[in-house]
Amino acid sequence: MKSTWDAKEQKLVDERDKALAAASASTAKLREVDDAFRRQLDSMETSHRAAISELMTCKQSEVDSATRRTAEVEDEMRVLLHETDAAKQNMEARIRKLTAAFADLQQDLIR
Repeated sequence: MKSTWDAKEQKLVDERDKALAAASASTAKLREVDDAFRRQLDSMETSHRAAISELMTCKQSEVDSATRRTAEVEDEMRVLLHETDAAKQNMEARIRKLTAAFADLQQDLIR
């Protein structure tokens, strides 16, 4: 009976040791897979951050270019408004001179 008991005990101890070894191996494999996944995730995050940074730089460049173009157009519009105002004042001066000349002619014809 003792030998049966010892055999059963040894069998249970062996099963326990095998189960502990399997659990340890599974835990190690899980850690290995987890580490590989984390490295892959970190690599993807780094890649995505680099892509986002590049896109932000590109878009900022586009915004700066559009801002410069807007400033150029505004400057052109100011010049055009100034030229238009000068032409208007010149035309008004001509009209005043013509009006004065016609008024003088009318006065001369009336006399």
